[in-house]
Amino acid sequence: MLVLQVALGGIAAAQAQEPTAPTERPLTYREVLQAAIAGNGDLAVTEIARDRAEAQVLGANGLFDPLLQASVGLDRSRSQGFLNGFPYDSRRRAWQSDVTLSGVLGTGTDWSVSSGLSRNQSTFVTRDLGGDATRETDAFVAYTGVSLTQQLLEGVRFRYNVQNVTLARQALDAAGLSVEKQRQDTLYAAAEAYWTWSYQIQLHTIALDAVAVAEEALRVGNLQVERGQLAPVEATRLEAALVQARSDALDARNAAEQAANVVLLALGEDPGEPIAPATEAGDVPDTTDIEADKAVAVALEQNLDLALARQQVETAGTVLDNAKHALLPSLAATLDAGVASQRCPNDATDCSGGNALDAISGLLSDENQPYVSVGGLLSVPLGNRAARGARDVAAADVALRDRQLQDTERLVAAAVEEQVRTLQSARQRMELADANVRLAEETLRAEEALAAAGRTIQKNVLEARTEVARTRAEAAKARTDTRLAQARLLALQGQLSAEQ
Repeated sequence: MLVLQVALGGIAAAQAQEPTAPTERPLTYREVLQAAIAGNGDLAVTEIARDRAEAQVLGANGLFDPLLQASVGLDRSRSQGFLNGFPYDSRRRAWQSDVTLSGVLGTGTDWSVSSGLSRNQSTFVTRDLGGDATRETDAFVAYTGVSLTQQLLEGVRFRYNVQNVTLARQALDAAGLSVEKQRQDTLYAAAEAYWTWSYQIQLHTIALDAVAVAEEALRVGNLQVERGQLAPVEATRLEAALVQARSDALDARNAAEQAANVVLLALGEDPGEPIAPATEAGDVPDTTDIEADKAVAVALEQNLDLALARQQVETAGTVLDNAKHALLPSLAATLDAGVASQRCPNDATDCSGGNALDAISGLLSDENQPYVSVGGLLSVPLGNRAARGARDVAAADVALRDRQLQDTERLVAAAVEEQVRTLQSARQRMELADANVRLAEETLRAEEALAAAGRTIQKNVLEARTEVARTRAEAAKARTDTRLAQARLLALQGQLSAEQ
């Protein structure tokens, strides 16, 4: 008896010394899901990865951006030497400007258009037996031309030439799917944390109710002992039951605080803040009519793990298709065509006084200087082991991705079927638990009535009270399990939302 009194006093003192709890902030299920989406670090990382993939698509398309190049050059030189045994002195001053616009096309075509204008001024002095001879040149030269190179074997396919863009876009699609998958994972983790927390809070409430009942039972039992209506040993049982109830309440409070911290961490907040669940599990809708086949069909269509696996199969197929095309040799046909114009207003032996505008307009005159060049280049790698090896690696990747997709489909289908069974079982357990609560409460009332009439011992009453607490806990667990099973099924189907 003394030991029990000391234990009761110690637990009661510990509870009395607890500071007044600050006001708890109520949190609804929807608020927790929305806050988890807004503050989840892993989700933020996947969103950054998606933005990066989008930037890579932009960069891949840059391959087909035209390139504009402009150059200007100035040349001044002087040379001396002997020509046919006689000394000469040559001086040259020249400048040149060029503009070129070039690019590549998805058809395997390299193209360029260029234009230029130059001026060449030179003085050539020779000394021979007849005296010094001076020849001066001042000429403007203009030109414009087009160059085309067309691939006829490897590189002739549009899909092959835009493979970097295609792969970048597929990577962007995969990054978007990863964001959605992480969103579903985040929502389910928040749902799991919330309903676990709600369950622990209910356990704590049940434990506190048990303490209140045990305290009242002990008070009444002590009065009955004083009046001689109850044996002292029965009061001892009541005291032991109160000690156990308070110990259970402390454990339940600690578990509830730990569950609350998990919720706060899921929200990106510091643990320790007083919060309270504002959404009850309530009456769960009947789920016994859910058809597993239909649920599996929805999951196979919308499950994000499957969507990612299919995306990987598509990407591997693109790589294999391009690797097969790369087995071809390279055959490039080239065409260079253009026209030039030189203006020397004086005679051919003394070209001086040239005019830049005359040179430019001369490109369209009958005296221009057209040119055309056509050629081809064939490149055949002997053995072609690099291309064949790349093809075989790509083929192996396709086989691997196909197998992974098949395995994922089976896993998702099995998980959905199991989840449907779990959901239906949870619903049935909930109905059974509610019936057990009603039975336990009726049994307790009967035992209390018998005890009041002196026709049973307190041990039976205590066992009945314990059974009421147990069945209430089972009922709470069945409801939160049902909510969790619903959330898990929706996550497997890619349909879990923060608005639920």
